[in-house]
Amino acid sequence: MSFFEELKRRNVVRVGVAYAVASWVLLQVADLVLENIGAPAWVIQALMLVVGLGFIAALVIAWAYEMTPDGIKKESEVDRSVSIAPQTGQKLDRIVIGFLVIAVLVLLYRQSGDSPETGSDPVSDSEYSAAVNAETQILDPTPVDRKSIAVLPFVNMSSDPEQEYFSDGITEEILNRLAKIPDLQVAARTSVFSFKGQNLDVREVANMLGVSTMLEGSVRRDGEMVRITAQLIRASDGFHLWSESYDREIDSIFAVQDEISQQIAEALQVSLGISGGAANTNTTDPEVYDLYLRGRALHRQRGAENLLKALTLFKSALEIDPEFAPAWAGLSHSLNVVTSYASQDEISELGDVDNQSLQAAQKALELDPNLASALHAMANNHLARFQWSEAETYYDQALAQDPESTDIMEDYGHFLLYSWRTEEARQVADRMISLDPYVPVFRFMAMRVYHTLSNIQRWGEHVEAASAISDELFNVQRQKLLYLLSIEDFESAREFAALMNLKDWTTPEAMQSMVDWVANPSTEPTAVQMQALAFFQVGYLVAGQYSMWLDEVLNTQDDSWENVLVFLSYLSSYAEEEQFMRLHADPRSKAWLQRSGLPVYWRESGWPPRCRPLGADDFVCE
Repeated sequence: MSFFEELKRRNVVRVGVAYAVASWVLLQVADLVLENIGAPAWVIQALMLVVGLGFIAALVIAWAYEMTPDGIKKESEVDRSVSIAPQTGQKLDRIVIGFLVIAVLVLLYRQSGDSPETGSDPVSDSEYSAAVNAETQILDPTPVDRKSIAVLPFVNMSSDPEQEYFSDGITEEILNRLAKIPDLQVAARTSVFSFKGQNLDVREVANMLGVSTMLEGSVRRDGEMVRITAQLIRASDGFHLWSESYDREIDSIFAVQDEISQQIAEALQVSLGISGGAANTNTTDPEVYDLYLRGRALHRQRGAENLLKALTLFKSALEIDPEFAPAWAGLSHSLNVVTSYASQDEISELGDVDNQSLQAAQKALELDPNLASALHAMANNHLARFQWSEAETYYDQALAQDPESTDIMEDYGHFLLYSWRTEEARQVADRMISLDPYVPVFRFMAMRVYHTLSNIQRWGEHVEAASAISDELFNVQRQKLLYLLSIEDFESAREFAALMNLKDWTTPEAMQSMVDWVANPSTEPTAVQMQALAFFQVGYLVAGQYSMWLDEVLNTQDDSWENVLVFLSYLSSYAEEEQFMRLHADPRSKAWLQRSGLPVYWRESGWPPRCRPLGADDFVCE
C-alpha cells in the first residue's frame, strides 16, 4: 500500500480538511468578536498560532491513533478486519459539510454587515438631511461617475481614543495615493470626513458624494503593531468587491498603505476598467510621520491651543527629520493663521511668525518643488505681503498639482475677492462646493461671494446649508446674522445674536442691543452698539447712519494686512450699494488701495469693471 493510500485509510486527509475548515470558521468568528470588543492585535495572532500548532498535532494523532467502538486506541493495536475507519471517514465528511455551510453563512454575514460606527454623532441625520436639501437648491444633481470612489474615514478600533488622528492619517494617505490613479475620480477629503461618525447607509452616502464605489475600514494600533482592515464596496447594491486585513509593525506602515492602494487599484481595474497604480510619494521615519499627523489634525481644528500644539509637533517632527517637506508646509500654514487665534503674549513668544512662515514654505518647496501644500503656503505668504502677482502664480501652481484641493480653492477664492475678481471667485466657489458641500468654512467663502454679488437668494441658501451642518464656526455665525439683518428678519436676528459663539469679544446683551438699533436707527448708536456694528461689519446696512463707522474704518492707522484686506473686501463687496458711493469717492479709499498694491497688479493682469487707469501712474475707481 502506498503512503498516500495509507493516509487515506487512516483518515489523516479527512481530519486535515475537517480541522482546516473548522479552524477557519473559528478564526472568522473570533475576529468579528475581538474586533468589536477592541481587543489588541496580538490576541488574534496568538489564536492563529495555537490553531496552526493544533493542525500539526491533529495530523499526528490521526496517523498514530484510531477511533474504535471501545474508544481511541493506537493504530498498531487495532485489528484491521474489525476497523471502523471507513465509518469514521463518513462522519468526518458530514462534519466537513456542516462546517462548510457555517463558513458560507459567516461569509454572507461579513459581506452584508453594516459599516462600523465611530465616536459620538456630532451632526444628526436630520441635520444632514437639511444640509442636503439646501444643497439641492444650489447645485444641479451631479451624475455618478462609474470610475469614482470615496474613502470613508477608517474607524479607530484602538483602546486609546486619542489614536483617532492615526486612523484619520491612514485614511488620508490611502486617499492621496488613490487620487494619483489616472481616470479615477476620488471624492475630496473634507466631504468624506464630514460623514465621520454617521451611521448612514453606504448607498445613501455614495449618492450624496456622487461616487460608484466606497472604501471603508478600521485601524487598531497596539504598541508597535497595527492592524488595518479595508473593504471595497460597490455602492449600487452594497456588494463587496474586495476586502483584506493587514497585521504589520508600525515601521512598515508606508508599505502597507502602498499595498492597500495597489490592491484597490487592481480590484478597480477588474471591475471598472481602471488602469495604472498608486505611487508612493511619502516615506519617512514612523515617529516623524506620527508627529506630523498629530500636528495636521490639530491645525485643522483651529483655535489658539490647538495651533500652538500643532506648531510644537511640526517642529518636533522636523528635529528628527529636517528633510520631511510636508511638515515644513504644515508649519508654514499653522504660523500663517495662528495670529488670528492666539493672544498677543502668545504671539510675542513665537517671534516673527510672518517671516518664520515664509521661511518654512520656502524650505518645503526646496525639498519638494511639486508639493501642493508647499505651493499653497507660498501663495498665502505672498498674499499676506500684498504681492498679488506672485500669490496668483503660486495658487495656479498649487492647483495644477492638486486641481481638486478645496483647501487651496478656499484661499484662492478669497484672493480673487480681495482683488475684485468677483465673477472668477464665484466660479471657484461653485466648484469648491460641488466637491465639498458639507464643510462650513467653504460655505463661508461661498456666502461672501454671493453677498458680494448681491445675490440674496443664493447667499441665504449657503447660510442655511452651513448652519444645518454646524453653527459653531464664528465666521458662519457672523454671515448668518448679517443675512438675517439684510432681509430685515430682526426677530430671528435678535434670537440668534443671543446664541452666538462670542467668547470674550462682547456679550449677548450688546449683540441684541445692536440688532435693536439696526431695526430702529432713530438715534446715534451707543458706544457698545458702535463697537458691535464695526466688529460685525453691519454698519453699512443702515442708510444715512453709517458715517461714524465709515470714518472709523477710513481713519485707522493700522497697517496690518488683515485690516487692509478686510477694508478691500468692503470696497469690493459693497461697491454698488448706493450708501457706499461716498466711500469710493473718498480720497482715503484710494490711499488704501495704493497701499495694497492692487493698482500695480491690475495694470499687469487687467482692471476690474469699476476701475480704470488714468495715464501711466494714476487710476480711478467709481
